[in-house]
Amino acid sequence: MKIQFSDQKKIFNIHTEEIPYLSVDLLDRLGVPNLYSTRFISYDEKEGKGREGLRVVVMKDEDPREAGPVVFENRDRLARQLGSSIEMECVTDQMHTNHVYVVRPEDLGPILRQDKPERRRSVDGIITDIPDAVLTAFGGDCPPVYLADPVRKAIGLVHAGWRGTLGRIPAVAIGKMKEEFGSDPADMYAAIGPGICLDCYEMGEEVLDQFADQWGEDEAEKIFRRYPAFMEDGREIPGGKPHLDLMEANRMSLLMAGIPEDHIAVSNVCTKCNADIFYSFRAHRMENEQAAMIVNRWEVR
Repeated sequence: MKIQFSDQKKIFNIHTEEIPYLSVDLLDRLGVPNLYSTRFISYDEKEGKGREGLRVVVMKDEDPREAGPVVFENRDRLARQLGSSIEMECVTDQMHTNHVYVVRPEDLGPILRQDKPERRRSVDGIITDIPDAVLTAFGGDCPPVYLADPVRKAIGLVHAGWRGTLGRIPAVAIGKMKEEFGSDPADMYAAIGPGICLDCYEMGEEVLDQFADQWGEDEAEKIFRRYPAFMEDGREIPGGKPHLDLMEANRMSLLMAGIPEDHIAVSNVCTKCNADIFYSFRAHRMENEQAAMIVNRWEVR
């Protein structure tokens, strides 16, 4: 699969045997099953092309009665590639918050994102210590952040769009894992999955102002950079436009929460730069979304 990487670091492993997906090498080496899907239902490495159209969520313009069974089948096939099934899955509605939910046994099983019970609404992070539970998050350009505690045998998964990142959702999830499971951040591992890169993520001044207000100007300066920008008539915008580095911002939150630097993997894959491989909102290629999955199982490697 011809993915454009921003550097030569081995962050992901590519799997094309069934439904294609990427897995995080750091988590693979821990023995934690995980994936990040693509837009492909299948891919032939020899021919260098694949069958597009993988659907893992019901989009707003789709009929849930028609799309739901297809979505569930695809998510079940992905989960089974990790040695589990959709019967062990938990998802949330992802409303760009920094709210984190602790999974209960009764939360497991197939459900559409928009049909969540009240307790799982306005939630963008999920954590669990239930053995074999599958945590699933969705996105186009918003990166997932995977969390794994090999000591307490607990995992977490957050959807880190700019609003969740502003609210330091990875740190919120880690704090919740400390509270619920007794996790020690020094024992934990984290991985930031594919998402939009700094070069592609132009923001409004109001977003920069919010980060400066909540994070402080010095911290905001580390995650924003100004790029030249132009009006529709071709005139240059004075001072350009700010761009946000979601990967670095979430890495900073993980470090602040106490995850050791060498326990963190940071994506070198941009969904917009690779819109032929991934669905991307900013590339206007959002026919569906990607699924990020992590299973609370610890295989001996």
